[in-house]
Amino acid sequence: MEPINKDHGQFPILNFRFSIVLKYLLLGIVLALLIGVVNIAWLVFSPLASEQMVLKVAPGDNARAIATKLFDNGIIRSRRMFILMAKLRGTDRKLHAGAYSFGGYYDLNQTIALLEQGNTESIRITFPEGMSLYKTLKRIERSGLASYDSLYIAATDTAFVYRLTGFKAESLEGFLFPDTYRFGIGSSVESILSAQVQEFFGQLNKAGIDPIQTKDFYRVLTLASIVEKESAHPDERVIIAGVFLNRMKINMRLESCPTVDYILERRGVKREVLTQMDINTPSPYNTYLKGGLPPSPICNPSLEAIRAVLKPAKSSYLYFVSNREGRNDFSSSYAEHLRKKHIYNRKR
Repeated sequence: MEPINKDHGQFPILNFRFSIVLKYLLLGIVLALLIGVVNIAWLVFSPLASEQMVLKVAPGDNARAIATKLFDNGIIRSRRMFILMAKLRGTDRKLHAGAYSFGGYYDLNQTIALLEQGNTESIRITFPEGMSLYKTLKRIERSGLASYDSLYIAATDTAFVYRLTGFKAESLEGFLFPDTYRFGIGSSVESILSAQVQEFFGQLNKAGIDPIQTKDFYRVLTLASIVEKESAHPDERVIIAGVFLNRMKINMRLESCPTVDYILERRGVKREVLTQMDINTPSPYNTYLKGGLPPSPICNPSLEAIRAVLKPAKSSYLYFVSNREGRNDFSSSYAEHLRKKHIYNRKR
């Protein structure tokens, strides 16, 4: 007679459960490894778009110090991965003190290669349409080419401004043509600003616009800068230019929000909708309080905005309001303007 085994049949169940746990454990390990490999591949081989800048490598700087500078400026995704790859490639041993050009659209390997090759030729900077002098100079400073203070001193030197433009203006606001430029790493402040001003007059010449022969060209440029900020649509710009000219003919204030934004910009204030306190800000640039044009442009306008002022659309419009969808709605009477404004404000 066989002895009774109370555990009979339990071991197969335990073995089955153990095999399932082991299977899921192995699957989890494989997934973790796969995720790790994908993440490493993304960090190393996926290009990262960034603004180009000059990075100065000081004597004694190692991969860790450079990784921090690159990471802080949005040129690499991971400090640790940069340090690891640099060590594997022996980049530390190839470093030389100096100024290097970084940024653009590069993956981590390509960025490290730029450092190894001593990429010291030039950097590319794009200035979008409607960027103010303040933001333009800040963008150049961020590239590492020159400090904001040195740029501002030159851009507001009336003798330098007159020499470049031929106009007795207080600054280069409005004359720095929005475009993409390549600057040598050792470029002087004067050469950086001169390149943009030369492009401005070159583009006017190509468009058949002679600023010297154009009546009140500086006023045209000032109004164009406001039109630029009021709409990004060419078909609207000619209408908006006409609205402002209609207002000026009857001594009506322009009441343009971008002129108040211009005042607030240097204070670090950016609002989607201006407050009543903003509108009451005392300044010669505040067209809610002051009649006529501001004393100078409020940004560097596009060629299209300048054309719009020179050839505005003729209409009876005196008002326009944002429809909250990126376009403007125009009115001839104040009552019609208020009705539309109420409708769009309710949408907002």
